[in-house]
Amino acid sequence: MAIFWTMAFPFMVAGNLSRPWWFIGLGWGFDIATHTSLTLIIVYVLFPAFLFTQRYWLLFFSVMGTMLFFGLLDRLGTGWLYHAEQPFRWFGVLNTVANMAPQTGFLVAVLTGKQVFETQQRLLRAEKERTEAELRHLKAQIDPHFLFNNLNVLDTLIQRNPAEASAYLHRFAGLYRYLIRHKDDDVVPLADELAFVDDYVYLIRQRFGRAYEVLTHLHLPDPMTVFVLPGSIQTLIENAVKHNGGSETDPLCITLTVTDQAVTVSNERRPKLTPVDATGTGLKNLQARYRLLSDREVLIQSTPGEALPGEASPGAFVVTLPVLKQEKTMPRYDYRNS
Repeated sequence: MAIFWTMAFPFMVAGNLSRPWWFIGLGWGFDIATHTSLTLIIVYVLFPAFLFTQRYWLLFFSVMGTMLFFGLLDRLGTGWLYHAEQPFRWFGVLNTVANMAPQTGFLVAVLTGKQVFETQQRLLRAEKERTEAELRHLKAQIDPHFLFNNLNVLDTLIQRNPAEASAYLHRFAGLYRYLIRHKDDDVVPLADELAFVDDYVYLIRQRFGRAYEVLTHLHLPDPMTVFVLPGSIQTLIENAVKHNGGSETDPLCITLTVTDQAVTVSNERRPKLTPVDATGTGLKNLQARYRLLSDREVLIQSTPGEALPGEASPGAFVVTLPVLKQEKTMPRYDYRNS
């Protein structure tokens, strides 16, 4: 737009060479103000309100009404600027609108094209980030260490208790069945994710005993009415187990609080004695995936805790996932029995 008005300036000067420089500048500024305001209203107010919602008749009448208003404003302003006392005629307003239309149409086309280009670029970036996030998430879930450890547990159970080994295998298979089924889904019902988490906690308990306890507080009548990203809650519980120590005598309590607005996972900070390789990609991946689907952020808080005299403050780690809502409720899919 700056380039356009810079190019238009010589033509305005050429038509007003006999007038003082301040008058030329004032007229040029008035034209910029009226034409630019009209353009911005059409592109950033009327188009989003009516064009993208396919209400074309409302768009047509809104654009015509706005152009008539600015045509009237331009004619009155020009008359005042040139001290021209002419009787008011609607034909003169329409003539002003016709003169404004080419310049305004050009500016509208330029800005609309710019918006379309930027939207396409954002979509391409979003699709690229989504694909990379899915790959990172899938790799994180099919972790060789996770698979190796659970197969060792399964081997022990087969020798000790075949019936329990069968139940363990059923849960273990359910995890991967869930991941495979929802690998292309953006969101899943919260009820399905909680069932998936229940299976994951069962595996954790078989491996670590009572060293990790997951307490769920559900303050939501129907978990099928809200949605979360597949594997999101499990990622947070896995993160807590990976970075914090627990024992049978002093278990680490992981609290899962569910409301109709958010899912909060919190735990006391107990860094393991053996350093854990932490790149932070899990939480960053989760934040990036949420940004693609919602304007609400994943909140991560690390707060200091109350320590006994002479002891270091362990602190707490809290992650809040916003729940997503859709107009239509998705059908429940029992992945365990499929």
